[in-house]
Amino acid sequence: MAKKIIIQIISVVILFVNLSYGRKNMKVAEDIVQEICASTNDPTFCFKAIKSDPRTAAENLTGLAEICIDLAGAAAKKAEKLAATLIKTATDPQLKEKYRACSKNFAAARGRMGEAAKGLAAGNGKAVAEAGLDGLNESEDCRDEFEAPPKDPSELAGLVGKLITLCGAVFFAAQYV
Repeated sequence: MAKKIIIQIISVVILFVNLSYGRKNMKVAEDIVQEICASTNDPTFCFKAIKSDPRTAAENLTGLAEICIDLAGAAAKKAEKLAATLIKTATDPQLKEKYRACSKNFAAARGRMGEAAKGLAAGNGKAVAEAGLDGLNESEDCRDEFEAPPKDPSELAGLVGKLITLCGAVFFAAQYV
């Protein structure tokens, strides 16, 4: 009797492990991408960005999280590069200071995406989610710099919005890892 119960328990555990493994390794359906993006601040941009990556069609859920991390990391790098240019070219000392603060935020967000990649490689969805949320917070800190005058005349605000969206996608994609 005890042997039969142990075999049943082991069978159930194996079943759940296989279901979990299978879920992570199934190809990503479009509705999963829509579900992830629906929770971001710009679902349309999020969906287009993820779907535009040629890897998306062939990836599983872990690969989708990797794509989100890569997109967010690239966005942080692009924003950091623009901030560096703006620091050099801005004539308003207040704007220069805001660009410096944002540059630090972008570098930190890029670092968080590196942490997310490491967490993903280790199979640690919680670490991926935390890094995505940290990157989102860093991006929002930059956005908050420009709530008070002077107004930023550059395209930086648009890049910040995209970075916030993509870091959010990392956070929500981590829920599937």
